[in-house]
Amino acid sequence: MSAPTMSAQQQPSLPTISETNHLDLPAFVKVISLLFEPTALLAQRIYDSRPFQSYDQLLDRADELIKQMSPLEQLEVVNAHPRIGEKATNLSALSRVEQGNPAENEDAVVKKWAELNKKYEDTYGFRFVVFVNGRSKESLFPVAEARIAHGDKNKELVMGLSEMVDIARDRARKLQAASSSPKI
Repeated sequence: MSAPTMSAQQQPSLPTISETNHLDLPAFVKVISLLFEPTALLAQRIYDSRPFQSYDQLLDRADELIKQMSPLEQLEVVNAHPRIGEKATNLSALSRVEQGNPAENEDAVVKKWAELNKKYEDTYGFRFVVFVNGRSKESLFPVAEARIAHGDKNKELVMGLSEMVDIARDRARKLQAASSSPKI
């Protein structure tokens, strides 16, 4: 049994849940990092909760564990997620795909995201996380601006962590579908 692998198209693959249940900790961390981005703290807690019957069950448990963490631990988890508009070289393979292709006005978009990320992080002290879900980076400007404007740090931390779980669920669903697709 092994950790995630990359296909010929450099698409990560997800081991079956049975295989994941039997991985050693370093390989297990790689699987969790595919879903949540690298977060050793969360991976260790999920690892200690094995076995799981499905990835849905694993992600439900991850959601529970995140809610049980101290605020400092939650900050560590949310800050594992990359910034929107980050240079592609600083993103995981899945984050690059999720954030989409460069816009025609990519330099302006990157500059605007740098400003929004700074303002958000100055306001709340942690990274802005949103489930992109196929939306363009530009279409998310109003989302970030509204979340900065409300000013409720606790609400925002809960929102960011919830969005991370939604992202992980979407990644698991897509990676499982790709793993079960017939290979041509």
